[in-house]
Amino acid sequence: MQRHLQNLLLTQFLRLALPLLLAGSSASLNACTLWAAAGEDASGGTIISKNRDWKPDHTQVLKLHRDRKGYAYFGLYAEGNNDPGLKEGVNERGLTVVSATVGAVPKATREAESGKGKLSGALLAGYASCDEVLADQKKLFANRRPTFLMMADRRKILMLEVGLRGRYDVKVIESGAYAHSNHYLEPSLAEFNLRIGTSSAARLVRISHLLATSPKPFDTASFAAMSKDQHDGPDNSLWRTGQGSRTLSSWIVETAAQGAPKLRVVMENPGKPEQTQTFILDEQFWETMKAATAPRRTASSKAP
Repeated sequence: MQRHLQNLLLTQFLRLALPLLLAGSSASLNACTLWAAAGEDASGGTIISKNRDWKPDHTQVLKLHRDRKGYAYFGLYAEGNNDPGLKEGVNERGLTVVSATVGAVPKATREAESGKGKLSGALLAGYASCDEVLADQKKLFANRRPTFLMMADRRKILMLEVGLRGRYDVKVIESGAYAHSNHYLEPSLAEFNLRIGTSSAARLVRISHLLATSPKPFDTASFAAMSKDQHDGPDNSLWRTGQGSRTLSSWIVETAAQGAPKLRVVMENPGKPEQTQTFILDEQFWETMKAATAPRRTASSKAP
């Protein structure tokens, strides 16, 4: 198992070696790093993590979303900039969804695609497991604009890459570790790597190295330490501190083989001290959150 993981990560490294040397020097403003582990490497469950990088021109908030139909979900939202909305979340059935921008395709090209846009909210509201997502994959993924999504439940990890012209690939990880940044890794979609940024390549090499060399099994503490890694400087590290784009949050969900998932969130909002929060996502958490967001009756709305 260990040799298989090392070979997998080495393959990723070799695939990236040439692009890393040829990539441009500029750091993408909308870069993120995703990584996860399942099976023995996660004590029989799963653990999934995202470092969110963006221009510090907005505020991040945590809040519950619930409709009359669908599952409730708790997520991190951006507010006050030109790209607001849900950035990562976990629903009451334990499905986690995190996303990353396809920096390998220029923004104008992505937006010119005719497919549908954001998908995370629909997945969280409508699906309880990775298997349910896989069963509906053609309906969900075949008509989408380019995106990267990583999903996790208690047993497995899914990594979705959506390319141009409706093409997509879904990788299933039931054992071992996997990482992703902002360019395509699946050979079937490699032609859509129109540009690979230095930061995207460097971050993937670094997180792959950490996953291959760190003690197993992984847990929230070990993933949190990885998230703060600054090995490659202000613009190319896992935790970026550059003047343009920088790391604004860390999102880690650990789901053991038994018991409630655990969520750890670090937010670094502009002008405010870094804030770390942890949540046990048990029935009491969801009941409390739903009660806090339930519509309140006013005197005029009461039945006669």
